[in-house]
Amino acid sequence: MKLNNNIAWTVDGKIMNKTKFNEAMEKITTATFNEEGSLNHEWYVAEDQESIHIYERYQDVDAALAHLNVWSQFAALFLEGATMDTFNVYGNVTPELKSALAGATNIMSRYGGFVK
Repeated sequence: MKLNNNIAWTVDGKIMNKTKFNEAMEKITTATFNEEGSLNHEWYVAEDQESIHIYERYQDVDAALAHLNVWSQFAALFLEGATMDTFNVYGNVTPELKSALAGATNIMSRYGGFVK
């Protein structure tokens, strides 16, 4: 069966300052859209209008590492607007990426499945 080299992650948290959160979302989404190798960048909010879930997927380790450079420009703004309660990473992570993602709650290596 066919697999891919994608790296994905999810972030769950709570909105603490909606104005800052919305500003961060707009800036990060715009910058990420222009990144080579960014595949998904989706932000969700629960019915309570506070709980958030963010899903990001990158073509490969290099694209994920490149995104972290963009993220570093906006991390402080994001954290003024929301918490990051869980940060789960999915895919075959290299030692370099693992080091860069030191704050991850879990790193989940591919174990099985397929991609169509």
